[in-house]
This record gives sequence, structure tokens and C-alpha cells, in this order.
Amino acid sequence: MKVTIFGAGAFGTALGNILVENGHTIEYYDPVKYPEKGLTSAIVGSDIYLLAVPSSAAPKLLLFLPHDKPLICSSKGFLTAASFKPFQNFSVLSGGAFAADLNAKNNTILTATSPLIRQLFETSWLKFDQTDDTTGVMICGALKNIYAIGSGYWGLKYGTTDFDDYINSCLDEMRVILKANDSKPETVDLSCGLRDLVITCASPTSRNYDFGAKLKKDPELGEKVMAGKVKVGTVEGLGAIRAIPRTPSFTKPANTPILDRIIALVNNQPIISTVTGEEQDLTQPAQPAAKPQQPEAQPEQPAAQPETQPDQPVVEPAQPVNQ
Repeated sequence: MKVTIFGAGAFGTALGNILVENGHTIEYYDPVKYPEKGLTSAIVGSDIYLLAVPSSAAPKLLLFLPHDKPLICSSKGFLTAASFKPFQNFSVLSGGAFAADLNAKNNTILTATSPLIRQLFETSWLKFDQTDDTTGVMICGALKNIYAIGSGYWGLKYGTTDFDDYINSCLDEMRVILKANDSKPETVDLSCGLRDLVITCASPTSRNYDFGAKLKKDPELGEKVMAGKVKVGTVEGLGAIRAIPRTPSFTKPANTPILDRIIALVNNQPIISTVTGEEQDLTQPAQPAAKPQQPEAQPEQPAAQPETQPDQPVVEPAQPVNQ
């Protein structure tokens, strides 16, 4: 099959290498790297389209793609399934892997929302977990970038208790968000959720983690970037934050304290407690919601004693010893 890959960045190129090794023909469309190749020539004669561009570039590109060819999206910005509704055969390739993992052929598990993806990409070292929860997979891909900004800001390190607590809290929050968007909370347990979240939040070389670390040193950085006053390259977490209020099909639940803190930090805005009316301390991640207390076990009641016979002395019960 001939596959046109839109975006010749590190990840798109790594996917292209796998396709070639699996016997497919590829062509890249990337105006920056290959300015001599036009969009029309990239589209004509292709059997499948693979989207591997930054999420900010995807909506405009989608306007020019025919709807009758299979389209696979590997972009991990804030794109919802509604953006791809006109396409007759649309699926998502996502999960926890860097381009370097694919180039080195490290044993890797990714997430696919169609058998076609497995047919094209599966190898002895690359496997897939599969789901039909297309929207859930895409939301996970966007959220993990935002959470990675928080991980960098708070200086979390892989292998520490603080990091583990943060990941578990993020996963709980992601489940709440997926449920609010009519997706499957269990999608979070796939590679597109847990694995992708961990490797992105644990990597200081991640652009999202790195931005969070820089934001810690310069609290006004996010505000400047969002206003277009400073350029920092592609940081998908910032694009996701920008897209949340602009995406009508996305529902953001009220109880998302970690997400709220990161958005506030990026925008250099305080969060006012609805309970105390005071500014919340954003120097630490939000604590996970308290688990409901289990009722204390009641002491077993002593078995009923037989009635005392009249000719027997009545024995007074022993008084409890004060603890």
C-alpha cells in the first residue's frame, strides 16, 4: 500500500521507517522539510493518509484531504473525534513511545483503534492494544501533555513517591474526564493513557516537561507565550490548554484540581478557594481526593448469658478499664 505521511518530524519519520520495513510505499508531505512537494501530488495515488503533524496544523490540513480514503491520526494535541467525522474510515494510533524507541526497535506497545493500524505497523517488537474508544484515546493524548507541564513545574522525578502519587492522581482525573465525555474510563489503562502519561511526565527532555521547568523559573513565561509575545516551538500541552475553552464538543468536569492548577500556572492566574476565599497554594500538586472513610468495625456483642437461677448469686459485670 502507498501511505502519505503528513509531517516528517521525528515521530512521523519513525513511523515511516516501520512502514517501509513492512513492505509499504511512503511519501511525506512537509512544506518545511520538503518544500518542493505539493499537497496535490501527495494526495493523488495514495491509499492511506497518516497524520503526524502538530495538532495546531491539523484542522486546516483536514480541509484538503479526500474523505473516501482511510485516515490515521498519530497527532497528540487536543483534537476530538468530531474533527474527523466526515471521513469514512478514521482511526487513531497513539501510546507511550518516543521516536527513539521506535528507531531502536525497543519492545513497545501502542494503542490502535482499528485493525488496519495493526496490519500496517505490527512487527515482532511493536504490538498494539486495541479499543474502539476513539474519543477517549485522543483525549488521553492531549491531557498527558498538560500533565507533563505540571510534572516539570513541580520537579517530579521518576521512581519517587511524589511522582507515583502524581501519576495516580492524574489517572483518576483522566477517568473522570473521559466519563464526562461519554468515553470509557478504562481506556486510561491502555498504552495511550498510563504508559504515555508516565514516559512524558518522567522525561526532562520532553518539550512539555521542559516548558514546565522553565515556567517555574519564570512565572510569566506561559502568559507571554499564550499572548504570542514569546516563541518556544511546539509544546503540545500549551495548545491543548488553549483549545479546551474553544472545543464545544469537549466537556471539562468541575472536579479537575490538577488540570485547573496547571492551567492557572500557565496563565499566571490565581485559583481562589470557594471555601476560604483565599488563594490556593500552587507550589505543590493538588492532593488526590480523600477516599471515603470506612466505618469503624463495631466490637462484637457478647453472647447472651442464660438467666441466673434464683439460688445463685448475681455476678456484677466487670467495669471496662480506662484506656
